[in-house]
Amino acid sequence: MTSATRTLARGERIRARRDFLRIQRRGTRTRGRYMTLIGLPGEQGCSRLGIVAPRRLGNAVRRNLVKRLVRELFRHEKPIPVTDLVVLPFREFPDASFSALQGDYHRTLRRQLRARVRR
Repeated sequence: MTSATRTLARGERIRARRDFLRIQRRGTRTRGRYMTLIGLPGEQGCSRLGIVAPRRLGNAVRRNLVKRLVRELFRHEKPIPVTDLVVLPFREFPDASFSALQGDYHRTLRRQLRARVRR
């Protein structure tokens, strides 16, 4: 596996503050066991990911671990239809097993997409 296949493309990342704020204000929030997902129908051609990792998660090493895990979850299961997704991990996030995180992300993402359809 090359490093290019393990990274998110530039277009798959939410980086601008205005995009984070727009999604947080207008998006649908869905709370899971280890994270909250905020989703909004995407305006680009692909689903995009943004991660909020505040200092309450721990030091820089721990926050970077959280971000790597979230990106890996997103790579395994990208939302369809196209969605801008902001992930807010909880304190327990880095202590959970990857399979528990995958299950929680999968369930929370499904509820997120169903909630958006009902709107």
